[in-house]
Amino acid sequence: MSFMKPERDIERVFIHCSASDNAAHDDVTVIRGWHTDPAPKGRGWSDIGYHYFIRKTGRLEDGRPLEVRPAAQRGHNTGTIAICVHGLKEQNFTGHQFNTLVKLCRQINEGYDGQVTFHGHREVAGKDCPVFDYRRVLGLSEDGAMTKPADTSRIEPPQVAPSRPVLRNATRGDAVVVLQDLLNLDGAQLLVDGIFGRATFDAVVDFQLANGLKVDGIVGPATWDALIANRTG
Repeated sequence: MSFMKPERDIERVFIHCSASDNAAHDDVTVIRGWHTDPAPKGRGWSDIGYHYFIRKTGRLEDGRPLEVRPAAQRGHNTGTIAICVHGLKEQNFTGHQFNTLVKLCRQINEGYDGQVTFHGHREVAGKDCPVFDYRRVLGLSEDGAMTKPADTSRIEPPQVAPSRPVLRNATRGDAVVVLQDLLNLDGAQLLVDGIFGRATFDAVVDFQLANGLKVDGIVGPATWDALIANRTG
């Protein structure tokens, strides 16, 4: 997956957290339900308020379409993109999440030639959201520009796939998240979304070419072995 600019004008990107560490809530469909269910159970909105949701594994999930303005920062939704990172307590956010957040924000920043700024929800609301130091994570200047090196101290090493299933174009799931993490270790710049799309296919082909493997874009035992060896080497 790669960021595609919407037609509407964008000036700011807002970072949120979901205010829950419950594993059952670590899913964009759950958050969508909170926002779309009728009151008093939900908010009765037409869709989830955020454009992106980042799970504990670092998996990126799509929220409302980018062409539709968010419903996440009351009074500050026009000209914005909203990103939500799952979590409540600062110590429970994962390096995988921060890695995905940095990659996504870099793509957005590059898409707008550095002319957008990045902010926490707490800058425009009386909340401690997000509760982590997003300025340090993203390397933001005082005005919210991505001009400093991002903090990588909490970036975690890629996970190892427990079962190493065969993966190919159009495969989805947590094993693809692991694959994308491992490919990024080799220099790919993939957003970790758990979807084996064109960008992931191309990265697999590049890895296979560079490592003398059969070049078919399919992740079988030999490709898994080489990826794992690259991680540990």
